[in-house]
Amino acid sequence: MAAPMENMIVLTVLAFISLTAGFEDEFEGSRTLSLEHSFDQGLDPVFTKRGTLVIKSVQSKRATFSQSAPLSKDDRQLLRSTVDDDGMYRVRIPIRETEEGTVYVSSFTRACAIYESSLSDTLIVSVDQSGEVLGVSMATTGNCEGLQVPTSNLTDWRTRVELSVTVTGPAPDTQSYIEKLKREEQEKTKGGKSDDRSFFAKYWMYIVPFVIIMFVMQSMDPNQGGGGGGGS
Repeated sequence: MAAPMENMIVLTVLAFISLTAGFEDEFEGSRTLSLEHSFDQGLDPVFTKRGTLVIKSVQSKRATFSQSAPLSKDDRQLLRSTVDDDGMYRVRIPIRETEEGTVYVSSFTRACAIYESSLSDTLIVSVDQSGEVLGVSMATTGNCEGLQVPTSNLTDWRTRVELSVTVTGPAPDTQSYIEKLKREEQEKTKGGKSDDRSFFAKYWMYIVPFVIIMFVMQSMDPNQGGGGGGGS
């Protein structure tokens, strides 16, 4: 019965290695995303293109924004009207197409905050290590104090882009384990003195931590975990 158990552990470790190997690759290159915005209120607001986000490097967290065009007279009037109604200003980024339609990540803030900041904001784009966009949030310096902003300050966006990169946990040192198995196999092939210890006795320092992790993951109750999420 020892041999099947040994084989199962070895296969499990190798499978774990293959799953974690893909996390080493990080996106390095240029990825262009469209940024859309809306001053409309209600359940079905109309969005128009505000500009373009370019993710240049995930590793060094470099990204830029360029606006499509200065804010038009009609858009400035919409912004002022939304401020008077204490409405919301919305942004969204289309990230992929599905059979059901376009998938977006989105964020919003009070229109008065955008207005009083003179169109100055920060977009925090959350991505994984492969460059896939996971979410977006928006921050601005406006405090909605009832200030009057000159029209000349409501033409060009002053936008800064920050990347928030999701980092995976460290992978176990399984490479040393595999190399040791190869060396032992080579020694046996050459007729060297074999190690009569059991498989567990020889490799317990690699097996025990992995088994503990697997046991904890399997014993976790997915119905527990707090009352997060939900909405009104």
